[in-house]
Amino acid sequence: MLRQALAPQEKPGLPSNFAYTTMRRIRREQRESQRRQQLAAFIIVAAVAALGIGGLIYAFGSVIWRSLVAMTKQPDALFLAPATLFCLAFFALINHLLARHYISSDRTAPQ
Repeated sequence: MLRQALAPQEKPGLPSNFAYTTMRRIRREQRESQRRQQLAAFIIVAAVAALGIGGLIYAFGSVIWRSLVAMTKQPDALFLAPATLFCLAFFALINHLLARHYISSDRTAPQ
């Protein structure tokens, strides 16, 4: 018994797929880290946008409200609303398409 206790024991070896499982775990942790960073960035952008809109409403809310009321009272100025909405929609679409194009090309570029 004493001889067996003092005899060098075989050290447990690494499994045959150690590299594969390790790389899979590293990729999973990188995805989780990236997801956390994206969530934090989204929360920060939303908070800054909300604070900006709130600040604009606080500073210029009465002026904006009076302008909207004045615009509804003048029938010849009312046609500007659909044109403005069309321009905003157009620029939002262009922004989306360009961002999608340039972001997708950045992801495929070698690092």
